[in-house]
Amino acid sequence: MDKLYPLTFRQNLHTALWGVESWEISGHHSSPSVVAEGPLSGRTLEELAAGFGRELVGAKAPEADWFPLLFKVIDARRRLSVQVHPNETTSRVTGGEPKTEMWHVLGGHGPIFAGLKKGTTPADVEEDVRTGRFEDTLVCHPAVPGQTLFIPGGLVHAIGEDVMVYEVQQSSNTTYRLYDWGRVGADGKPRPLHVVQSLQSIDFTLPEPEPRVEVECPFFKFRPVESDGTLNVPANPDTFTALFLVDERKSILVPANCEAQVACKGKVLVTTL
Repeated sequence: MDKLYPLTFRQNLHTALWGVESWEISGHHSSPSVVAEGPLSGRTLEELAAGFGRELVGAKAPEADWFPLLFKVIDARRRLSVQVHPNETTSRVTGGEPKTEMWHVLGGHGPIFAGLKKGTTPADVEEDVRTGRFEDTLVCHPAVPGQTLFIPGGLVHAIGEDVMVYEVQQSSNTTYRLYDWGRVGADGKPRPLHVVQSLQSIDFTLPEPEPRVEVECPFFKFRPVESDGTLNVPANPDTFTALFLVDERKSILVPANCEAQVACKGKVLVTTL
């Protein structure tokens, strides 16, 4: 019978109008990660979660046979659309998958838009979409390598041009595009907007996010650590451990029932449930 072990995955790139994103660790049915090495090579993470259950995901996972998080590296060469994701409550209204996420800035010098200016109303948002003046309503943050922004479901946001981030999110592929900077798609036509669903999803009570180092929310815990050569990851029956080796641009998933000794130096981004 096959056993679990620390997993690495084949490259899983998604190209877009604005740049490229690498789905580093994904159990999402739309594009699951495929194991790269070892006896489980060729199996998808979706399959492994269904087969191994809590041996892989851990006791804290909301479902035993489903991998609950999605990890990406986003390389934004042009700014992304202004968008919002539903949370657990509004997703029941819009029909989408809830998505809370965070961005850890890996590099770049462009802007990051996160949050609406205090006092913004739904009518203001509709007017800004109509007039094309949405940038005046968004809160702009500088992209500072090493800083992290927490983006809960319901917060309006957009990654700016010349920014690279490591993203941790709930396993979801629902995005409502609110504004697209007047661009056209590959077919020469404006890309569709989802203004109604966006307004149903926006939480106008959310404050603008403050830059932080670590994140702890109901869905994941994130922290950067420094490794001087070997990083020891103990088995943890409560949760898997996802690692991103910053200098090597490499992701490793340590299942809940496994331990690992990872040879690496420098910053490692560590995420658990």
